[in-house]
Amino acid sequence: MARTSHHLNIEWLNFRNKSSLDYPFLVNITGYCDMRLPFETYNHVGRDDYYLIYLISGELSIDIDNIKRTVSKGDGLIIPPKCVYKYSASSPVYYLYAHFTGSYVADFLKECGFDNLPCVIENDFSVEIQSKFNTMIDAFLRGGRLSIQKCACLLQEILLNIFEKTLEKINDKSLNESLQYIHNFFTTKISIPHLASLENLSNSRYVTVFKKQMGKSPNEYIIELKLQLAKNMLDSTNMSIKQISEHIGYNDQYFFSRLFKKHLGISPQKYRSRQLH
Repeated sequence: MARTSHHLNIEWLNFRNKSSLDYPFLVNITGYCDMRLPFETYNHVGRDDYYLIYLISGELSIDIDNIKRTVSKGDGLIIPPKCVYKYSASSPVYYLYAHFTGSYVADFLKECGFDNLPCVIENDFSVEIQSKFNTMIDAFLRGGRLSIQKCACLLQEILLNIFEKTLEKINDKSLNESLQYIHNFFTTKISIPHLASLENLSNSRYVTVFKKQMGKSPNEYIIELKLQLAKNMLDSTNMSIKQISEHIGYNDQYFFSRLFKKHLGISPQKYRSRQLH
């Protein structure tokens, strides 16, 4: 899409900053930013709506919440309402953006895996995403009948495309670091957020990738490791059921026994008794 003069009208529309539940999805403002000189943007109170940025060229240095890093071509950035943000560029940068709100937005973002905001979405550049963004900008500027609905549909397609591209990229991601951590510490309390942080993924994306690669959830995988160790200890030691339960990380012996029977079809006591005959 050519950068025509009517796109300049976007700038005076930046006052459109509101939170609304009148629509499932509502695009308050969308456009592009083509900065040729160094600049810095700092919003010390945040906006009332959500903010999506998609990098077309150049780099942005961002300082948002606990995220301090550089985003580049193909990367996306989602900033939630009321979030203080600052970003800058020391060289030419070109990005597309949308400010949006609506009653379904929070749930939609979570369903797409963007459940830990603000977030940076690392992606390879997509002509398809750029094209849909440009179509949305044109629909917004032209206005008219059903323009609200058109923009809402296009924005959802853009977010879905970003998520799909991200999944394509992370499906091949190695989980070696978190798997090693699990095997080293599975008898202790392990949280999904910690495992996800080891792989630089959101909680939901980590679980999705883990299931795809391992065929089960992280929690199911950890339970299997615990029960396998429990079986080995029942076979080779004289430790009591309570001692084994505590050793693998379960302080409640009865919970351990129920879990053992649920997964193996037999109680720990009967399992040990059967092994002795």
